Amino acid sequence: METDIFSIELLCQGKYESWEFSDEGERDALFNKVKKRYVGKEIKDKNNADDRHIVQLSATSLHIKAGNDVSQTVPFEWYDYDVFGEMLSYMNSEYTKQNKSIS
Repeated sequence: METDIFSIELLCQGKYESWEFSDEGERDALFNKVKKRYVGKEIKDKNNADDRHIVQLSATSLHIKAGNDVSQTVPFEWYDYDVFGEMLSYMNSEYTKQNKSIS
Protein backbone atom coordinates (compact mmCIF):
# COMPACT_ATOMS: atom_id res chain seq x y z
CA MET A 1 0.00 0.00 0.00
CA GLU A 2 1.26 3.45 -0.89
CA THR A 3 0.48 6.65 0.99
CA ASP A 4 1.09 10.28 0.05
CA ILE A 5 1.02 13.07 2.59
CA PHE A 6 1.08 16.69 1.48
CA SER A 7 1.44 19.43 4.06
CA ILE A 8 2.65 22.92 4.82
CA GLU A 9 4.59 23.52 8.02
CA LEU A 10 5.36 26.75 9.82
CA LEU A 11 8.12 26.66 12.43
CA CYS A 12 9.44 29.46 14.63
CA GLN A 13 11.27 29.32 17.98
CA GLY A 14 9.86 25.88 18.82
CA LYS A 15 6.32 26.79 17.77
CA TYR A 16 5.01 24.45 15.08
CA GLU A 17 1.85 24.46 13.02
CA SER A 18 0.95 22.28 10.05
CA TRP A 19 -1.83 21.95 7.52
CA GLU A 20 -2.57 18.79 5.49
CA PHE A 21 -3.91 18.67 1.95
CA SER A 22 -5.56 16.00 -0.15
CA ASP A 23 -3.25 16.58 -3.11
CA GLU A 24 0.00 18.24 -4.07
CA GLY A 25 -1.58 20.83 -6.37
CA GLU A 26 -3.89 22.12 -3.63
CA ARG A 27 -0.93 22.35 -1.23
CA ASP A 28 1.28 24.06 -3.80
CA ALA A 29 -1.40 26.65 -4.57
CA LEU A 30 -1.52 27.81 -0.95
CA PHE A 31 2.26 27.55 -0.45
CA ASN A 32 2.85 29.77 -3.49
CA LYS A 33 0.13 32.21 -2.39
CA VAL A 34 1.85 32.63 0.99
CA LYS A 35 5.28 33.03 -0.62
CA LYS A 36 3.86 35.69 -2.96
CA ARG A 37 2.24 37.58 -0.08
CA TYR A 38 5.50 37.69 1.88
CA VAL A 39 7.86 38.38 -1.03
CA GLY A 40 10.65 40.68 0.13
CA LYS A 41 10.45 39.40 3.73
CA GLU A 42 12.63 36.32 3.08
CA ILE A 43 15.99 35.84 4.74
CA LYS A 44 18.46 35.93 1.88
CA ASP A 45 21.63 34.90 3.73
CA LYS A 46 20.65 31.49 5.10
CA ASN A 47 24.25 30.62 5.96
CA ASN A 48 24.53 33.41 8.54
CA ALA A 49 20.94 33.50 9.80
CA ASP A 50 20.26 33.19 13.52
CA ASP A 51 17.97 30.17 14.12
CA ARG A 52 16.19 32.06 16.91
CA HIS A 53 15.02 34.71 14.43
CA ILE A 54 13.74 32.52 11.61
CA VAL A 55 10.28 31.52 10.49
CA GLN A 56 10.53 28.46 8.28
CA LEU A 57 7.72 27.89 5.82
CA SER A 58 7.95 24.49 4.15
CA ALA A 59 5.92 22.33 1.80
CA THR A 60 6.31 18.62 2.47
CA SER A 61 5.58 15.81 0.05
CA LEU A 62 5.98 12.50 1.85
CA HIS A 63 5.61 9.33 -0.23
CA ILE A 64 5.44 6.05 1.68
CA LYS A 65 5.66 3.01 -0.57
CA ALA A 66 5.11 -0.69 0.06
CA GLY A 67 7.82 -2.07 2.31
CA ASN A 68 8.01 1.28 4.15
CA ASP A 69 10.29 2.81 1.50
CA VAL A 70 9.98 6.56 2.11
CA SER A 71 10.86 9.52 -0.08
CA GLN A 72 10.38 13.10 0.94
CA THR A 73 10.66 16.48 -0.78
CA VAL A 74 10.67 19.63 1.34
CA PRO A 75 11.09 22.99 -0.40
CA PHE A 76 11.26 25.80 2.14
CA GLU A 77 11.70 29.52 2.64
CA TRP A 78 13.00 31.38 5.66
CA TYR A 79 11.50 34.65 6.84
CA ASP A 80 12.30 37.06 9.64
CA TYR A 81 10.55 36.03 12.87
CA ASP A 82 8.59 39.29 12.95
CA VAL A 83 6.14 37.87 10.39
CA PHE A 84 5.28 34.70 12.35
CA GLY A 85 2.02 35.84 13.97
CA GLU A 86 0.71 37.47 10.82
CA MET A 87 1.75 34.51 8.64
CA LEU A 88 0.13 32.01 11.02
CA SER A 89 -3.13 33.96 11.01
CA TYR A 90 -3.04 34.28 7.21
CA MET A 91 -2.35 30.55 6.77
CA ASN A 92 -5.23 29.58 9.06
CA SER A 93 -7.60 31.93 7.24
CA GLU A 94 -6.58 30.83 3.74
CA TYR A 95 -6.61 27.13 4.67
CA THR A 96 -10.15 27.49 6.03
CA LYS A 97 -11.28 29.32 2.86
CA GLN A 98 -9.66 26.72 0.63
CA ASN A 99 -11.31 23.81 2.48
CA LYS A 100 -14.74 25.48 2.37
CA SER A 101 -14.49 25.97 -1.38
CA ILE A 102 -13.64 22.27 -1.84
CA SER A 103 -16.57 20.99 0.26
